[in-house]
Amino acid sequence: MNQQTILVTGGYGCIGAETTKWLLRNSEASVVVCSRSVCEERTERVFHDVDRERLTIMKADVTDQNAIQSLLTDQQITRVIHLAALQTPDCNAHRDFGLQVNLAGTQNLIEAMKASGLKLERFIFASSVAVYGPRASYPEGSVPMLAEPKPVNVYGAWKLAGENVSRFFYEETGIPTLSLRPGVLFGPGRDAGLTASPTTAMKHLALGLPFEIPFRSRQDYLFAPDVGGAIGNAILNPFQGYGAFTLPSLTLATEEIVEALQKVATEMGLAEQFKITVGNEEVPFICDLEYEPFLAAFPNVPQTPLDEALQKSLEVFLEHARRGWIGN
Repeated sequence: MNQQTILVTGGYGCIGAETTKWLLRNSEASVVVCSRSVCEERTERVFHDVDRERLTIMKADVTDQNAIQSLLTDQQITRVIHLAALQTPDCNAHRDFGLQVNLAGTQNLIEAMKASGLKLERFIFASSVAVYGPRASYPEGSVPMLAEPKPVNVYGAWKLAGENVSRFFYEETGIPTLSLRPGVLFGPGRDAGLTASPTTAMKHLALGLPFEIPFRSRQDYLFAPDVGGAIGNAILNPFQGYGAFTLPSLTLATEEIVEALQKVATEMGLAEQFKITVGNEEVPFICDLEYEPFLAAFPNVPQTPLDEALQKSLEVFLEHARRGWIGN
C-alpha cells in the first residue's frame, strides 16, 4: 500500500477522535482532521494520549465546497472518512442548519472529491442505525442488516439520503465506498444526545455524583474505541464496490449495563461513590441488528468485552476528572 493521507471530517467528535487515534497507533498513514472550529486547547484535550507527528488539524467546513476541495488537493488526500454531522437534538432544534451540514455538506464533500482530480482509493460515509424504524417495526429475533429503513426523525432521514448519495458517488466514480451504521456509542468522547446517558452516568460516577439514566430500553451498544478500529479497518483493508453495514455491538437493557458498571466500579474501589439509577421511560430504540456481514468483510476489527470496556472508560473519566476536564 502506498503512503496514505486520510482525511477525517468531524475529527474532533467521538467517532472521529477514536478513528484518528486508531489510525495513528495502528498504521503508518498521515491523518488530516478538519473541523469548522479549531483550537489548540481542544486538540490537546482530544489527542493528548497519542503521538501527533503524523496528525494535521485544519479548519474547514463541509458547507464550503471550495474550502474542502482546496484541502483535498493541498494535502494530497488519498482516502476520506466523512463523520462531520450534527446530532439528533441539534438537527431537531435547527433543521435548516442540520440540513446544510448533514445532507448538503455530504453532497458538497462528494462534489469536491469528484472535482479535485485526485485518484482517491476509498470513501467512508458515517451513517447511523437511525435509518431504521422503532424496534417494533421488525420481527422478533435478529434484525437483518438490510431490513427496510424507516427513519423516525430528520437525522435518520438525512443519514439515509447520505447513504444514497454516497452510493451514487461510487456508481459515478468506481471509488470503493462504504456507508457504516454505528449504534449507541459509549465511552471516551461521547457527550451529546439522549443515548449518551450511560456515558454521562460513567462521568458522574468518576466524580462521585448521582445520576439517573432516564430510560430502561434495550439498545445496541458499541465501545467508542472499537468503532474507531472498525472504521480504521474499513478505510485501509481491501474492499471493492459499495456496501452499507451495521457495526459489531452488544444488545443490552439499561439495567444490564448499570449492573455491569457497578461490578466494575466495585472492583476498582469505587463502590461507595456508585449512585447510578435507572428511570422508567421506555424508548423504542432499534436493537438486535445483524452485523455479521461487516465481520465477514473486515474480520480483524476489535471487539472489547463489556467489563473491560467499562473499566477503560472509567479510567479515562477518572483521569479527566483529575485534570478538571469534566465537572458539575
